[in-house]
Amino acid sequence: MIDWLKNLFSGFNQPAKASDDIKLDKEGDPLDALVFKLIDKGFHFNVEKDWYERTWMVATKDGAETSKEVYKKRGDGWKVIMYGNEGEIFFEQEVNGIK
Repeated sequence: MIDWLKNLFSGFNQPAKASDDIKLDKEGDPLDALVFKLIDKGFHFNVEKDWYERTWMVATKDGAETSKEVYKKRGDGWKVIMYGNEGEIFFEQEVNGIK
C-alpha cells in the first residue's frame, strides 16, 4: 500500500522528462509545430524535394491549370514558394507560420 503513495508523488517538483512521442525530422531534430498545421491543411511531405507541398487546380475555358504551393525549411525559418502551371516560380516569401 505504501508503493502507491510513493508513486502518487513521484515526479512532483521535478523537471519534465523528454517525451518519447516527440516526432523527429530526418536529421533527428524535433518537428516544427508548423509541420502539423501544414498536414492539417492538406500538405504532404515530398521526400525527393525535402519539402511540404499541395497542388491547386483551377478550371479554365480550355481545361485546367495547376499550381504547387510549397513550404521548405530554411535554417531556423520557413519559405513558401508558389510554382505555376509550367513550373515557374511566381511567388516566394519567408514565413514564420500559417494560420
